[in-house]
Amino acid sequence: MGRILGLDFGKKRVGLAVSDPLKITAQPFYVWSGSKPAECIRYLCTVVADHDIESIVIGYPFTLKNEISQSARNVDRFIAMLASEVSIPIIKWDERLTSVAAHRIMHALGEKPSRKKEKVDLLAAMLILENYLDYLRNQSARTGESTI
Repeated sequence: MGRILGLDFGKKRVGLAVSDPLKITAQPFYVWSGSKPAECIRYLCTVVADHDIESIVIGYPFTLKNEISQSARNVDRFIAMLASEVSIPIIKWDERLTSVAAHRIMHALGEKPSRKKEKVDLLAAMLILENYLDYLRNQSARTGESTI
């Protein structure tokens, strides 16, 4: 039983979240900081190998008009580089408003998102992964199949 890795990709940081082996919950994992995608990909390859990752879900930044943004093109380039290094599925997942939700969570906790950007990235990665896990559960409920 492998895990799913969730990514919130950004130019300066990449938030990571990981599922439990049963694919029920998403936990914040790590924030990779740096401007060199190749170094991030090397790190992700290590995470994939060390944590029995069977697939990666990466937030895909559509605009509110459902168009592909410049940020989405950056994610596409990153996915292409990552796909050449790992042999597991990489799923694009609509991440619209996950950063907004992460900011709201931070405010509810009495924290200032502007001062804890890494925490926002962790929460965003966790929300992306949680949304995907919810989708998998709903799909399996419709078909009567187990996601395990």
